Amino acid sequence: MKTGEKKQHWAKKKEEKKIIVPKFRNFFRLATVSHILTFIFGAVLIYSLFFSDFLRINDVDLTGNNSIPSEQLNTAIENELNAKYWKIFSRGNFIFLNSSKLERNLKTQFKKIKKISVEKKFPSRLKIEMEERNLILFLCSRGDCYFIDENGYAYKKANSSEMENQGGPIVKLIDGSGKDINEGEYVLLPRYVDFIIKIEEAVKTETGLEILNEYRTESRISEEVIVQTKKGWDIYLNSKFPIEKSVYTLKTLLNRQIMLKELNDLEYIDLRSENKVFYRMIGGVV
Repeated sequence: MKTGEKKQHWAKKKEEKKIIVPKFRNFFRLATVSHILTFIFGAVLIYSLFFSDFLRINDVDLTGNNSIPSEQLNTAIENELNAKYWKIFSRGNFIFLNSSKLERNLKTQFKKIKKISVEKKFPSRLKIEMEERNLILFLCSRGDCYFIDENGYAYKKANSSEMENQGGPIVKLIDGSGKDINEGEYVLLPRYVDFIIKIEEAVKTETGLEILNEYRTESRISEEVIVQTKKGWDIYLNSKFPIEKSVYTLKTLLNRQIMLKELNDLEYIDLRSENKVFYRMIGGVV
């Protein structure tokens, strides 16, 4: 190659290098800007999703709490929402909120809740539906009393003020056996509970007798119950037999064999045996 051609070839390569370097620099600048924009977008997205108020639960719709005050429920819910995971992420965030855990915590704090459903509504609403337990009676043993629902479930220990402030007379069943009552367990059979709550109305309707709301049982396992009339004598019943049949037997006995003037002399009437009835007068057995 001649000297002139060499110089021309070298000049051409130099010119190509000058073109390539600016192109590379422009690409690098664009890539850097793109990375920065992606980082900014990601940071904004993360902040919006996890730390801003956009997905913060701020509207709670409660239904089904007939006796549990809404103020108490809202306070408990707010405490749950204000807590944090690892002291960083709010539990009140729509994404982080664990509906199942909130349901468990509320049932633990409020024993009267029988069923509860927590549903998240995007972006910041909670819909909470619950069903409360029905207080049917108090079961007492060795001085301790518990709230019992229609299924025989002991859902909460009751103090004297709670027992007095129920808005009406509630049956109190005293277990003379002294057997422990465990909170959070089924301690009475549902059919036994159903039998107990029917006694007062059935006796009054068929015989006109009024009974006290404090019942007794020698052992709740036996499913027997002793009620006392306002005249002072007792009626022994067995839930294995329909209350209607037992009360009919009681009515027949009172109408046929015991004169009304003798009722004050009664000690008890025993209806625990099928097709048999026993009664005792004060001072003797008949």
